[in-house]
Order: sequence, then structure tokens, then C-alpha cells
Amino acid sequence: MNLLVTLDSNYIYALTVMLRSLKATNPDTKFDIYVAHSSLKEEDFKKIEENINENMVIHPIFISEEYFANAPTLSRISKETYYRLLLGDFLPKSVDRVLYLDPDIVILKPLDELYNLDFQGHVCAATRHTYSFMERVNLFRLRMKQSTHYVNAGVIMVDVDAWRKTITTEQIVQFISDNIKRLKLSDQDALNIIFEHKILFIDECKFNLDEKTYFCWHFLKKIDMDWVDKNTVIVHYNGSQKPWQVEEYKGKLGGYFEIFK
Repeated sequence: MNLLVTLDSNYIYALTVMLRSLKATNPDTKFDIYVAHSSLKEEDFKKIEENINENMVIHPIFISEEYFANAPTLSRISKETYYRLLLGDFLPKSVDRVLYLDPDIVILKPLDELYNLDFQGHVCAATRHTYSFMERVNLFRLRMKQSTHYVNAGVIMVDVDAWRKTITTEQIVQFISDNIKRLKLSDQDALNIIFEHKILFIDECKFNLDEKTYFCWHFLKKIDMDWVDKNTVIVHYNGSQKPWQVEEYKGKLGGYFEIFK
């Protein structure tokens, strides 16, 4: 399997936890893990290497900061997050599909079902990020059709060949430059706009469960923690509160991070 992560040194610890969860739940799977960055040092990669097994290979990929020098960011979102949008060029030509994962994730089950999904003619697969009123707000501010969904960019299964045929790095960089004022949520907004009609929607409770999503579906009595234990593949700590940054994590999903930290 091909995996992609993008990060700076602030997320090294989170990535090591994710890697420990990956090798615990997918022990016999061979992984090529591409790490796109602009500033990681040798000691950072040493920490990463200490948390993999013999079936995992780390491939560092240096990306120049100049690509997105003026791109908007948030306090918890660095320039590196934009690098996932360049995957068509910096991944080896032999890579035909890749699973992008944010570092602040833990893997609870095998990734085979997600990795081998049928794209059904779409460029990538992702999960919804907002619901009801907030989703309508996001679609309106990005001038997207109300008949679609706004997706979270923390878990993206990509048909790399289709991505390369759809858009070039030059077009992506130009799009970011032309739309700086629209991109309130950085490259996540860009992904939603660029691939508006080319995203396959997958189950967020199963493949990208965050605290907000758990709260919504638990409130509707659709899932509980027993359901998560049995069904969820990926838990994502994408809120402002991270389980490794606070003494007492207030979310319901923090226990999964504790298992692998």
C-alpha cells in the first residue's frame, strides 16, 4: 500500500503514534510511506523510523516552500498541508493509487477495504465534514452546488492516475494564488472546489471519525462506543484540542490515542 503524509516537526509525535497504530492493526501489510515536507531534519526521520516495522519503508520527499509562499494558513494548519495537492507530480510515476492521512490519526483496523475501493470514475474518495446548516454555509461561501457535500481532507483515497489527468501542479498553484480570500480552511477548501464533482463520498463514521461526527451520529442514536469498537477503521483528532497537548482530553475518542501513545 502507498500512504502519504505531509507535516512539519510539530506533528512528528502524532505521526509516530499513527505509525504505531498502523503496524499494530496492519502487521502483515507492506507499506510505502511518502513523507512530504519542507523542514524536517535527520533527527525527525530517525524518530519516524523508530516506529515502523520491517514491512514499512519511509520515503522522504522535500517540497519547496515557494509553491505556496502566500497561501493562507491557520494556527493548527501549516503550509505543509497544501503539499497533498501536489501528489500528482512528486509521487513516483509507478504509484497509481495512494491513501493520504493526516498525522493526527489512529488506525483501528485493516485498511484493505478503503485502499482497494472502486473509485467508480471519481478522482478520489473522502468523507463529509459538516452537516445541515454548516454544510450549506460552506457550500455557499465556496460557490459550490447545494446538491453536493463538503468533505474533510484528512483522509483521502486517491486515484493518482485520474488526478494527474485532471489537474497539473501549475494549475493548482495558480488556483490557490487566485483564490486566497476564499480559502478560509486552506487547502481543504481548495480540494472541495477543484474536485467538486469528482469525489466519491465514503462513510465518515467508519473511515474518518472525529469528535464532531461522533457527537452528531451518537445524538441521532446511530452509533455508540461499542459500534466504534466494532466498525471504525480510522479515528481523526482534527479539532483544536489534541489528545497529546492537554492533560485531560474531553472528547469521547481519546482512549484510542492512549492505546498507541
